[in-house]
Amino acid sequence: MPVNDGMSLVTVLLLGLAGICSGFLNTVASSGSAVTLPIMIALGLNPVIANATNRVPVVVGLAAAVWKYHRSGQLHWKEGFRLSLPTVAGAVLGTFLAMNLGDMKTGYLTTFAVLFAMAVVLSNPSKWLSDGQSSQAKQTGLLVQCALFVVGIWTGLIVLDSGTLFLAVLVLMAHYPIREANAVKAWSMGLPSLMAVMIFTAKGDINWFWAVPLSGGGILGSLIGTRVSLGPNAGKWIFWVLVVVLGAQVIQLAIRYL
Repeated sequence: MPVNDGMSLVTVLLLGLAGICSGFLNTVASSGSAVTLPIMIALGLNPVIANATNRVPVVVGLAAAVWKYHRSGQLHWKEGFRLSLPTVAGAVLGTFLAMNLGDMKTGYLTTFAVLFAMAVVLSNPSKWLSDGQSSQAKQTGLLVQCALFVVGIWTGLIVLDSGTLFLAVLVLMAHYPIREANAVKAWSMGLPSLMAVMIFTAKGDINWFWAVPLSGGGILGSLIGTRVSLGPNAGKWIFWVLVVVLGAQVIQLAIRYL
């Protein structure tokens, strides 16, 4: 049964399911793009268009998560705005770099980012597994701001694992508790993704027929993920989801290159 843009009902359903998985992963941890990008490409969408289209469900899903975090009182808007500024600035630069990035360089950067993110997550498990307040005062100085700027560049460039790196900066460097860090991440990652959507829309690189079922699934997945990340043992959920997703990416890369 064909639908708009030559899409079959099966394609729409697969995109919706991918959106649910992506929204859940992006909210609980990160790396939802590891689900949506390969599926879009496997279903026949051009990789460049898939990379641009993928930003739409990210924005929509994270917007739903921000709303839930705000309702729960976990999102402190003043801190969120301050921490989002360097991320957005870096994302603008990264988005323009993405327009001129070849396939080979993209592969190298993706491989490095996955391995680096895995190393960062496993470097200090106790910090990730702690649900309570950190014993150290929060740090939001120049070093943290610079790190968030670099994360922003990667967010604009490819998106994959940018949420992991953002969480790592807040949890390991800025000493945020994991629940607060996840709420700030949803807001701060959503803004640069919105910027990317605007830029890619102006270029005409987004396939909106594909973006709609992805976004519908993304909203549902994000609402489920927010409930999990606000529930008991949130730190354990976030840590182990990160480990499983990053481990799967490492295995995929090893199969591809070895």
